[in-house]
Amino acid sequence: MLPNPIDQDLFLLEHPSDLISLGKWQKTVNLLSKLFHAPAGFLVQHTSAGFQVTISSEQSSNPYPAGIVIESDANIFCRRIVETGQALYVPNAMIDPCWDTNPEVHQDGFRSYLGVPVFWPNKQPFGTFCVMDYKETEYSDTYIELIEQLKDILESDLSLMSLYQQMQTLAITDSLTDINNRRGFTALAHQRILLAKRMNMRQALLYFDIDDFKVINDKYGHGVGDKVLIAVAQSIYKAIRRSDVVGRLGGDEFVALVVVQSPDDIRQLQKRIFTGFEEAQRQQKLPAFTVSIGDIEVDLNLSFEELLDRADHVMMEKKAKAP
Repeated sequence: MLPNPIDQDLFLLEHPSDLISLGKWQKTVNLLSKLFHAPAGFLVQHTSAGFQVTISSEQSSNPYPAGIVIESDANIFCRRIVETGQALYVPNAMIDPCWDTNPEVHQDGFRSYLGVPVFWPNKQPFGTFCVMDYKETEYSDTYIELIEQLKDILESDLSLMSLYQQMQTLAITDSLTDINNRRGFTALAHQRILLAKRMNMRQALLYFDIDDFKVINDKYGHGVGDKVLIAVAQSIYKAIRRSDVVGRLGGDEFVALVVVQSPDDIRQLQKRIFTGFEEAQRQQKLPAFTVSIGDIEVDLNLSFEELLDRADHVMMEKKAKAP
């Protein structure tokens, strides 16, 4: 999907769902530590930044609070699980040379580790569910079965969260072009405008309309017209930054909210977009088409609908003046 793809990286911390209670997860981790008589228990998420402690058992003996991140290349127990996709039980790390460089062992004093992998519904690794102890342990098979059962509960919640996010994405995504629909664009644009106000950033709003689009549909058919719409959406999306927002308002009208520093930024952006239109026509053998663009600098004193109306008006003026 083009805009704002579902990013599982830090998904849990950035997109908590009302469908689950993180308090329930906290209780599960606390219970795990209690049942195992362990001084520390964790739900750890593997992210691009490293291994992040998402939930940490609430004990004074636990040295790792929620939120800390351990680098991805560190020789820690959770890394082994994520790499192998298998459960890991280390009764005494001090007698196994492979853990000689493990900071959890030689800096923090842990000796024992028991952890199981936690997966997203698509079978990609979320991270680990684990307990750690400062002394050597002798966990029976019943304990290992118990931690597996508890992690199944966590994976069920991840399935609910993933489904909920997919449903939200479908509700704000244009099914043809795979960019934000009017609802999605409006919601994201409001957020970006508020952020720009706090950060004292300048923004521009661009309003796009395909010229004589009805003629394209009538002459070549709606299938070709759909390809033109997709090409326009892709060209705009590829030309903007990931932090900018693009959407299809409906029909052949598109909008983009972008951060700029000067009027020249808007000109350069439009140049990139027009180049994208030309490349799409050539590479996809589309019929020739042109697009009228109206642009305004965002006035933070105006409502969002007023901004859209102004950009639309500027676009219509340019379209009327076009030869």
